[in-house]
Amino acid sequence: MSVLAIGLVASFAHSSELVVDLNDLSSVTEVESHGLTLMSEFHGYELDEGRYRYANDVDLDGLDWSFWYGEHQHIAKPEVSYISNVRETGNLEKVKNDTTKNAIGNRYYWDGGSSLDYSDQLADSAIIHGNGGYEFTVTPGKEGEFVVELYTHNWLSSSDVTACLKNQCTTVQNDISFHMTSVKNTIRFQSESPDDQLTVTYSRSPRQFDFEQDKGYHALEAIQFMEVR
Repeated sequence: MSVLAIGLVASFAHSSELVVDLNDLSSVTEVESHGLTLMSEFHGYELDEGRYRYANDVDLDGLDWSFWYGEHQHIAKPEVSYISNVRETGNLEKVKNDTTKNAIGNRYYWDGGSSLDYSDQLADSAIIHGNGGYEFTVTPGKEGEFVVELYTHNWLSSSDVTACLKNQCTTVQNDISFHMTSVKNTIRFQSESPDDQLTVTYSRSPRQFDFEQDKGYHALEAIQFMEVR
């Protein structure tokens, strides 16, 4: 079986919907339970300045957002704090900056700046050992329907994203491609009280086709919080 065929089988096993372009492997997975809807969308892209260098252009224009780079540094929307600081969990071996290997998956734009201003920096990258990763909370402070977008990338290393609201949790698996993989996780939820708080956990979760089972390369790129109108 070819590498591409193996990739398609692996993706189909985890995905409720599969969209395939032989030049740009991608898939979409959606999971819904406990009033939470989680979506995982991945795109494979090449590390060089070729056709698939960036997966998407993303506008950070929501109620709150943060862009992550370097050694856990970030730029955030001023004067708001719906999104907490991101906590690193488990054993993360930080990847040192190398201007020749800026592997960011998307280009990000916000009022007054863009990720291109940080093109000499890596995304917030690490070799994650075991099931380590990242965790943060989102507090809308009012009733309504909201969406959180989490942007990451990896190299041949799978992960899970879990969202918890009022002690009810839902998990979606993030597939991998056979290039660098840009992943967008979307979490849709309903806040019924100003005290409601959503907890989001991104954790490395090794599966059959990962390059290594005990560790893997992952990077945090951006988080965005929006209200559904």
